[in-house]
Amino acid sequence: MIHMITKWSYHRGWALLFVRLAAGLIFLTHGWQKLMNLRGAESFFNTLGLPPGTAVFIAVVETVGGVMLALGVAPRLAGLILGIEMLVALLLVSIPSGHYELELLLAAAAFAVFFAGSNTYALYSLEHKND
Repeated sequence: MIHMITKWSYHRGWALLFVRLAAGLIFLTHGWQKLMNLRGAESFFNTLGLPPGTAVFIAVVETVGGVMLALGVAPRLAGLILGIEMLVALLLVSIPSGHYELELLLAAAAFAVFFAGSNTYALYSLEHKND
């Protein structure tokens, strides 16, 4: 019964599109928030012992990477970079504070796109279209 109801939705391309759109929008939003409050973001990163300029770098990575992920522009590259960034965030901030759910989910989504590719619904992919 379930198979009959969901038969139309069993498509890898749609699944990856939804993951890319959701994760990309979250990365874009968080990166944009950092860009709009660079002083606060830089202050936070300084408390972690990170060098000056880290906030700008992370804000740009999240903003540009989020757009790339959502639109499907080199999504595997964006997934790899954003996944690594979330692993670092998990290790430096989230796990020690005990609040790691969002970063863990974003890392998983980013690495899922990296490993699975973009499939059908991407603007520009560096991978083969028959992937």
